[in-house]
Amino acid sequence: SVNPGLQMGFHIWQNDSFNPMYRAEQDYQLYTGYSDFIKPVLYDNCAGERMAQYVDSVGQNVHGDLSKQELLDFQYKVMNYDEKPYDQLSASGFSSDYVLRETKRAKEGIAGSKTLVWPGIGIDIPAPHLSTPESTKNAVLAAFQGGADGVLLSRMYEEMKPESLNGVGAAIRELGFA
Repeated sequence: SVNPGLQMGFHIWQNDSFNPMYRAEQDYQLYTGYSDFIKPVLYDNCAGERMAQYVDSVGQNVHGDLSKQELLDFQYKVMNYDEKPYDQLSASGFSSDYVLRETKRAKEGIAGSKTLVWPGIGIDIPAPHLSTPESTKNAVLAAFQGGADGVLLSRMYEEMKPESLNGVGAAIRELGFA
């Protein structure tokens, strides 16, 4: 009512990428009735560390009888991922394939609506695995390959290194947007 021309959207917490129970509760279609866009958080550079933290946490209780690798294998199967093994996970990010798959999943979740999908691409978020120009370029390309209507460069500009942002520029040029 303040300004109907302004677009409004929702940031979808990255826990949706790690916790299958949380994911099962999420229905992107519900957002389409009152949002112009959704921003699924697809911060690939810190996703490895975040998945390892999730595995460490649930491995101490409900899944305590599984080894960390067995639990991670289960997570990958349920979440449709093919990423690094547990012993390499904390020091690595997720691949651009993660961005592609999750963007497609978001697009499928809002199918038939006017709501847009603008994935959040994590750039140089403090983690053991920092972004590179190549990884940033690949993440942006993967988002558009997955059907993204745009991307939001995340998390904070002051964290982003100019060389990582150069990867975004290379992707935009390759896609023919500039």
